[in-house]
Amino acid sequence: MTDPIIPIAILIPILGACLVLFAVLVIRKKCSIPGKILRILRVALIIALVFMINLRIMTKKYNVDVELKNIDVLFVVDTTISMWAEDYDGSKKRMTAVQNDCQYIMDSLAGSNFSLIKFDNRSQILAPFTQDAKNVSDAFSTIKTPDKYYAKGTSLNAAYDDMLDMLKSSNKKEGRLTVVFFISDGEVTSDEAVKSFADLSEYIDGGAVLGYGTDRGGKMYDNNSYSYIRDPDTGRDAYSKIDEETLCKMAQEMHIDYIHMDDQSKIEYLVDAIKSGSVMQLANSDNVSYEDTYFYYVPFLAALLLIEMVLIVRRGRI
Repeated sequence: MTDPIIPIAILIPILGACLVLFAVLVIRKKCSIPGKILRILRVALIIALVFMINLRIMTKKYNVDVELKNIDVLFVVDTTISMWAEDYDGSKKRMTAVQNDCQYIMDSLAGSNFSLIKFDNRSQILAPFTQDAKNVSDAFSTIKTPDKYYAKGTSLNAAYDDMLDMLKSSNKKEGRLTVVFFISDGEVTSDEAVKSFADLSEYIDGGAVLGYGTDRGGKMYDNNSYSYIRDPDTGRDAYSKIDEETLCKMAQEMHIDYIHMDDQSKIEYLVDAIKSGSVMQLANSDNVSYEDTYFYYVPFLAALLLIEMVLIVRRGRI
């Protein structure tokens, strides 16, 4: 797999333009044809190495010794269109904050098992419990703004059955802590009443309901119409507002904390408490790690640059 530092679509035109410009300058100079070809090839090789280093080719490494935590972390994320309302830390999208906060949790609890459920009109398990945090991060990156015509009203009940299945699955493992992060703005727009989540509490050892949004509300941008969503009753921009009463009630039923998320620091205490309550062990596991290979190309690039500098000094010009 690759993880480019600079997007390939941006870097290729830049490097290509540099190579073409250099080739034109060399061709115009008065020197032998073999000399011109050699100079162009040297620079082309330098540019190719820069491209490979930027590409950040990574190799998978299986069955490595890692520190394992006895924790299963279940993320349940509301992906209805209101979660893209622009009222986090000013005018940032709620979902952007959600993804950043969940990544912080995964980084802080590295070695745990992670799972991801998303729900809008229906629930979907994007990632079952796995130690491969990169896989869960990739699953988060697939969450996109829903089509406003697809949205049929928000019901917090949609994820209940999948939550129950994943929680039961975690509880079958001896000596593991099951942690839930239920993430939503609490806004319910369907006619369906929110069911009690109390029956899930027996399978949950910790976690929190994380509430995103503000009382003043935020507008939601529709990528398809390139405009903000309108309230059909008023014809004006629609605003989504957090419903903390609903979220607090859910947290109480599951016997976990409720945290209004307007800053990432608000979950630090909880993450620290979860870490302190875990048991760590060193084990050979099915964990997948990703190792950078860019450093293999660095010595060759350094050598070519050194050669080019020596030649420039000897010639007294480029």
